[in-house]
Amino acid sequence: MPGLLFPLGLATLAAVILPLVIHLMRRDEARPVVFAALRWLQAKPKPRQRIQFSEWLLLLTRLLLLILLALFLAQPVLNQAVDQTPYIAVMPGLDPKAAVSDDKARVHWLAVDFPSTETSAPKAPTDFASLIRQLDADLPKGVKLTVVVPETLQGADAERLTLSRNVEWRVVPGAMPAAQPVVSRPPTLSIRAAPDQPGARYFRAVATAWERDATIAAPTDALPPKDTALVWLSAGPLPDSVTNWVKTGGTILLSKDVQTPISDTQTVLWRDDVGAPLIEGAYLGKGRWLRFTRGLAPAQVPELLEADFPDHLKALLTTPPAPSRVAARDYAPLSGRAAFAQAATELQPWLAVLMALLFGLERWLATSSRRRAAP
Repeated sequence: MPGLLFPLGLATLAAVILPLVIHLMRRDEARPVVFAALRWLQAKPKPRQRIQFSEWLLLLTRLLLLILLALFLAQPVLNQAVDQTPYIAVMPGLDPKAAVSDDKARVHWLAVDFPSTETSAPKAPTDFASLIRQLDADLPKGVKLTVVVPETLQGADAERLTLSRNVEWRVVPGAMPAAQPVVSRPPTLSIRAAPDQPGARYFRAVATAWERDATIAAPTDALPPKDTALVWLSAGPLPDSVTNWVKTGGTILLSKDVQTPISDTQTVLWRDDVGAPLIEGAYLGKGRWLRFTRGLAPAQVPELLEADFPDHLKALLTTPPAPSRVAARDYAPLSGRAAFAQAATELQPWLAVLMALLFGLERWLATSSRRRAAP
């Protein structure tokens, strides 16, 4: 089905009047011949002349050239034929015959390339949410989409699906297989402290418990990579270079006597046995900071000597994986996203070729020796 992306370009059609005016003003030239006998004739009003056009082929060529130019500016496209047959996507692992009730619908597996359910079931996708978004983008507007899923989904995005259409979310008994648990490795520690700083030894012990290396350097030394946790034990305000390092994605653990940036999202991350705050923290740009609320001495923080102290620090410094297992009924897609534009064939290149041919024909007709007068 043809269409126009920029219909306002058709306003150029008003220019078709120009060839008409030119041909009216520059018709075949009539050269007067003066001879003596005419001077004695009485002047009479000239008879009315009918409007006549000469060089019809040249005129039509110029008119057609301007019409094609207007269409070119309007950006014509040829839309593909829209198949309004309902579409059903079935999660691999389910029985499509038991899950589908519409015999006229197109039934495909919810997997890469969306194979037909007449083929063997592929492996269950780990990114089914992206596949549903792709279906919503590829299917024409108005096509009914049904997604058949089990009761428990594995691999859900952190963001709930928002599509451009109302989707029939059909939940059937079953569950996707759970993913293998991911064992997170503790980060490498980079300690910034004076040589006589007593609190540094506790973090060296933590690194040993993690079976990781811990480097100790002066506060003025170069900062470590972003995947390294920075332990800052030097009292006073943080240097601007360290603050910028955190803002760009770094994680820093501070002692009590370090001045931290002010944040409205500051929260308590670890409390002791009686509920008193032990470590607080907040996000700063793309990174975050954590800070002890007491001095790093066993008298103030008895947890420093406990066997589970390294485990607590690992949980705080390691970003846990986002939960990906969810009940299907709680993950039903929402509607409201703008519909995606469907792919169409652009006709401008073909119009450009046709305009070039017509322009060559127009120049040949305008300069032809057969013409009595050039319009």
